[in-house]
Formats: sequence, C-alpha cells, structure tokens
Amino acid sequence: MRSTPLGRTRLVVLSLAALVLTIGLGFAPRPSAALEPLQSTAAMTPAAATSSSVEATEPIPESGAQLTAATWRRAIGQAVIDAGETKLGAPYVYSAGGPDAFDCSGFTRWAWMQLGVELPHNSGAQWAAVEQIPLDQLEPGDIIFDWGFGGGEPDHVGLYVGDGVMIHAPNSSGVVRYDSIYWWTGATIAAGRVR
Repeated sequence: MRSTPLGRTRLVVLSLAALVLTIGLGFAPRPSAALEPLQSTAAMTPAAATSSSVEATEPIPESGAQLTAATWRRAIGQAVIDAGETKLGAPYVYSAGGPDAFDCSGFTRWAWMQLGVELPHNSGAQWAAVEQIPLDQLEPGDIIFDWGFGGGEPDHVGLYVGDGVMIHAPNSSGVVRYDSIYWWTGATIAAGRVR
C-alpha cells in the first residue's frame, strides 16, 4: 500500500494530537487551579493576499485539558487548510465537488472530507451544519460565509486560513486561491466552526 503526502501529513497530525492529548491529560490541573493564558501568535499570511487582519481572541491555555482541546482543534483546522492548499489553482465548476474542479461549497466539503468529516454540498446547508461564531474568534479551518444577494441562505463559502485570509473557489472566472475574507465587496460576512 502506497502512502500519499496528504495521507502522511494526516497521520503525523493525528499522531501528534494523540500524543498531546495523552500528555495534556497527565498534567491536567486540579479544578481549583487557575490557568494563565499564553500569548497566541498570528497565522502566517500568504504573500499574495492583502487583507484586513482578523485574529482569534481566545488565548491558548498553559496546560491541562483546555490546552489539549485547543491544540487538537488547531491541529485539525490546519490539516483541513493543508488539504485545501493541495487544490490551489483547481478550476471553479458549478456544482463540482472535486477532486479536480470545485464550486465553493464543494471545495470546503472536499477539504473537510479529507479528515473524515462530512459536510453537505450546499452553502446554506453548511451554514445550518456548523456552529456560528463571531468573526473575532476565527481559527484556521473555520468556514467563512458570504451573503451577496440579500437575505436567505449564504451565497458563498471559503476556508479561513488566518490573518484575515481565506482559501476558496471564488466563481466561474476563477480558480481555488487565497483572498481576503472581505474579497466580495458589499457582501455580509459570517463565520462557522465545524464541530
């Protein structure tokens, strides 16, 4: 059986997350112990993307079960981004779900499926399937939703990379690429987290 680079990456990420979980539970503080937050570092931004900065405000705990959960969530989010980045340059095709062409919800669905998480292939259904979160709590792997034509269901989705940038399949004149989360002028923006 041959292993692909993406398969090896997932295996390493999941192995590291399991190790962190094991170590973190061994050092969990007593319930009465106070945890002091560490300063979080902003994600690296692709050089081609220009954006307004959006940073996560949730501090990383120092130790224990809270650290383990935060580390696990960030490792999974980064693995989703890593999967999505393998499709940079893939063409946008309406209703396509990969692996060679994507529409917006097909792309976010495909990236999450690489980690075994099933999302619907529709932006409105994805909005209904995630936990809605404030923009200031965005972390890599979270989903950006855009409403460009009024109310109702969102018209577009993309994956948050960090530092105000997302990776997405924009439209029929584009390919999978990085853009600011504010790329769609006049759109209403919201965020969701896969649980």
